[in-house]
Amino acid sequence: MAALFGRRRNPGSSGSAGTLLDETTHGNRVTDGWRFSLKGSPRFYDDILRIIESDPGAEVYFGEALTYERGAAVALWRVRAGVFAWLPPLYDWWADQERIEPVRFTFHLYIPPELKYAALDLRDHSAAEVEAFIKRTAPRI
Repeated sequence: MAALFGRRRNPGSSGSAGTLLDETTHGNRVTDGWRFSLKGSPRFYDDILRIIESDPGAEVYFGEALTYERGAAVALWRVRAGVFAWLPPLYDWWADQERIEPVRFTFHLYIPPELKYAALDLRDHSAAEVEAFIKRTAPRI
């Protein structure tokens, strides 16, 4: 569709049919690994998303910055991960946030198909223990 003064609305696109769709969709970055979900504080949704996706071997394939579970506001990250190099930085960031702000918060790990009850509270386990648990119990992709 042409905009005012003859410029295309989407200057990066070539204008052919399907091009915009091709530019905005992509296949899965992670094709071999495990699938699981994390739930935590909605306040930190974007930070956690950046931490997970900073690792090329992990991706958030679905996320909700704010959802409600049994009356509580939570954020949801559905993750595919082949490697877990992002877990230690998550724990480091988490410790820094709790030093900066006087509010304690936690993350819960959910393993499909059981998405109603948490499998682990990350506060009670080290990054290495969480990684081993995911590899042992989460479904492979």
